[in-house]
Amino acid sequence: MNSDDTKNIHYLRKMIFIIFNYLLDIGFVVLPLVGYIHQYMKIKILQNTEGFSKFVSFILIMAYIIRIFFWLGHHFEITILLNAIFGIIMQLLLLQICVKYDKRLQRNQNISRLLNLKEFWNWPFFYDYFFFVSIITLLIGFLSNLIGYDNEVYIFILGILTSMIEALLDIPQIYELYISKNPHTISYLLIIGWLCGDIFKVSYYCSRNTPIQLIVCAIFQLSTDFIVIYQIYYYKQKFDENLDKLFRFSHCDLNESKFNRLFSNKHIMYRDSDFHLHRDSSSSGNTV
Repeated sequence: MNSDDTKNIHYLRKMIFIIFNYLLDIGFVVLPLVGYIHQYMKIKILQNTEGFSKFVSFILIMAYIIRIFFWLGHHFEITILLNAIFGIIMQLLLLQICVKYDKRLQRNQNISRLLNLKEFWNWPFFYDYFFFVSIITLLIGFLSNLIGYDNEVYIFILGILTSMIEALLDIPQIYELYISKNPHTISYLLIIGWLCGDIFKVSYYCSRNTPIQLIVCAIFQLSTDFIVIYQIYYYKQKFDENLDKLFRFSHCDLNESKFNRLFSNKHIMYRDSDFHLHRDSSSSGNTV
């Protein structure tokens, strides 16, 4: 093998490495959005937000805002900055569709309830959320300029905050599933995206010159993903068992209102077409 061949092989390896890193960076920005896009579409199709916690969006937006200011004081990978910017946009869009189809919200009057602490992050109008996010961004921006981005202690605290807040991402979803016991409206693709994304995130952080606080909190967040997955499996099994018992002992048609009353203690609402579809499939399975 002559020197020209050696140079060509070295150049080819270098190009593959560069392309791989570009794809890695693009994946880090785009892939986390896929699950939320699917959740957005599922809420829009079902016109129901039950099972998905809006506090997931709250945690992500707060973490991303702080991460942007953390990046301004600690210039690590720009991919992480882009991930935060696109993440905020996605969560605002998700909040907008949640507010539109959340049947538990009361919109009797076109009055902002932003100052009502009892209804924090459960406001009936999207502009309340947008106004709150804008105020938080301005306050952190003012504080950062006042203290200075050259203050290492302050920047380190921002890094700790953004990591700790994002690490709590699964907690409101765990609570929401515990209360509603309804895993059917949550996007399974979103949960798979959380798991794969957190595995990818831990690997990405460890392979790059990333602050240690981001790595530690990413590992914690990965562990809570498995709790959510177990909840979905457990509550789906319990719900299916209850449905089977209902269909086994029921020999009369149930309309939508009667069906919903039977499951009102679980806060689960199903359309009449879903009920008959499940009953018909169960009946056909029994006749085989």
